[in-house]
Amino acid sequence: MLVFDELKKNEPQLRLVAIGLAAGLVILLAGLWWVQVVSSHEYQSHQETQAYRTIRLPAVRGKILDREGRVLAENRPRYNLSLYLDDLRGPFDAAFSELKKSALAAQKQRIAAQEKSLGRSLSKAELKPFRLPPEFLEKLRQQARVRVAGGILAQVGEKIGQPLPLDAKSFSSHYARQLALPYPALKNLDAGQIARFEENYTNRLGADLELESVRHYPNGTVAGHLLGYVQRDDSSKEGEDAHPFNYYLPDYIGQVGVEAGFDAQLRGSPGEESVLVNSLGYRQSENIENQPEPGHNAVLTLDLDLQLAAEKALAATKHGTNARAAVVVMDVRNGDVLAMASSPGFNPVYAANEPARMADEILRPAVNRATQENYAPGSIFKVIVGLAALEAGLNPDKKYTVEADPENPGHSQIYVGRLKKKDTVPPGDYDFKHAIVRSSNSYFIQVGLQTGVNRIVALAEKFHLGETNGLRTRQETCGNLPSLERVHHNWRDGDTANVCIGQGEVAVTPLQMAVVYSAIANGGTVFWPRLVSRIEPQDPASRERATNFPAALVRDNIGVSTRSLRILHNAMLSETEDPEGTGYPAFHKADLDLKLRVCGKTGTAQRQDSANQWVGYNFWFASFAPYENPQYAVVVLVQAEEHSGSGGTTCAPIAHDIYAAILNKEKAAAGKILAAK
Repeated sequence: MLVFDELKKNEPQLRLVAIGLAAGLVILLAGLWWVQVVSSHEYQSHQETQAYRTIRLPAVRGKILDREGRVLAENRPRYNLSLYLDDLRGPFDAAFSELKKSALAAQKQRIAAQEKSLGRSLSKAELKPFRLPPEFLEKLRQQARVRVAGGILAQVGEKIGQPLPLDAKSFSSHYARQLALPYPALKNLDAGQIARFEENYTNRLGADLELESVRHYPNGTVAGHLLGYVQRDDSSKEGEDAHPFNYYLPDYIGQVGVEAGFDAQLRGSPGEESVLVNSLGYRQSENIENQPEPGHNAVLTLDLDLQLAAEKALAATKHGTNARAAVVVMDVRNGDVLAMASSPGFNPVYAANEPARMADEILRPAVNRATQENYAPGSIFKVIVGLAALEAGLNPDKKYTVEADPENPGHSQIYVGRLKKKDTVPPGDYDFKHAIVRSSNSYFIQVGLQTGVNRIVALAEKFHLGETNGLRTRQETCGNLPSLERVHHNWRDGDTANVCIGQGEVAVTPLQMAVVYSAIANGGTVFWPRLVSRIEPQDPASRERATNFPAALVRDNIGVSTRSLRILHNAMLSETEDPEGTGYPAFHKADLDLKLRVCGKTGTAQRQDSANQWVGYNFWFASFAPYENPQYAVVVLVQAEEHSGSGGTTCAPIAHDIYAAILNKEKAAAGKILAAK
């Protein structure tokens, strides 16, 4: 009341202040009323015409490196020409207005013609069919957009010196589904096209270059089967946020090989971008909510020099680059895979960057013959039979008589019941070493039947034949080995005879035999093969620790005596050092002398198709070296349709070249050490 009492006094200044305060309060209330009542519908409509869209931002994929840090797979920048549709709203609307104007003019002419024929003006009901329906107008809008986009691409094509026709169907689909994202018009511009675009297309109306990361394999087909390949995959992955994204920028996922087995580590974590779009779907603003986290690098146990040597040696065979063949090089001391080659070659770049070409001619060679197919091992399986026999009490000096084959003079034979088994060696007396050197089927069938299939299968199980090796490449088969239960049911001596020479119900992969020969070389320890040594962050300065996969992870021990292994080692050494040995020529020609003592075993096995018809041969050479202190196992497989070869003439020379590369690498390493001192 004191305020009103003061206002009753005749004080002009106080009255002026009071009037001002009252006027301000009235204006404030009027504005609040206008916003809350009069304009509420407008603000609500504006809010409804805008919405946020989330975009999945892919992370930079990690590299794949060899044991010395050399790059086997990485990422390369690729420049794409894209149309930015938000910048073209004005031209789209202008083109639509012209088309609509032309359509209305045509309608007027038709109306005028109709009125002239009737001699009167049309009624409202009669004019109704002449109205332009919404479907027709939408087609005009689509036609306008295609015309504008096609015109811009034609201009850009002139500037860069390459015609750029517009795929109207693809463009319209992109506009309908991904309007907030640029439309990719031309991918993978070369340096000349980039330079001409930057120099000549200065107005940048609706078109610009976009940078994209793509998978690159700098060595081409080298280790392609083992590395595997990636393919386009624009979906959320396990472990990412549960809510779906509206849009996905180009990303990749591993399909097979290291790319697949370690995809989660290589892929990294995606980021998220929020885009505000209007009612038409055009981008208004954007904000990156989360930055992508790059993937980790995978460091393999592979040695690029030995891998190159293995692939070069395979290509040097008479079958050349089309040879159906495989090589595995393993460190017998810890199970590290130093090289794994498969032929014919496979270039993972095609699978990663040319999805349209993912036809049989690309995917068929992608089968990794070192791990993914089963092969009859032939005579390289005889080392297991021989070890089982020695452990069962076989006297290695005792001679067994191998009988002559009357139908093939100079060769021999053996009968198992009524079943005749041919032998390529001359008839005569054979002890253990001589039988290994000449690879006598008759000898090993005899000692195998005496030893018993139970002991042979039990020892093969200690090598874990018939099982996979856990490489995580999605490329492994388990092979085949008859179980102890199987050999007790409907099993005949003929079946045992087949097993003793690596035929019948025995099938292996080159990797499995590398594990076998490594265990024989190192004294009986069966290691888990190791392909990836560690996973490490891309940034060397990162404080994040690498994940190491331990070497020399023991899987089993074959449990045979040192005496038996020594006898077998000496016999296998004679395979390459005795002039009668099937592996001798490859290692002791004048120009091929390695000065490295190699223990080896050759093998030849017939191949059958699904109808049990003979269709070709598997040639093998399995080995380890050096004899005095084994460090490396080398297993070679070559397939052929004709019997114009053998393990000794076809595969042993390949192993020779690989051992030569090993020696050269060791000499180079020793030279560097001496130079450093």
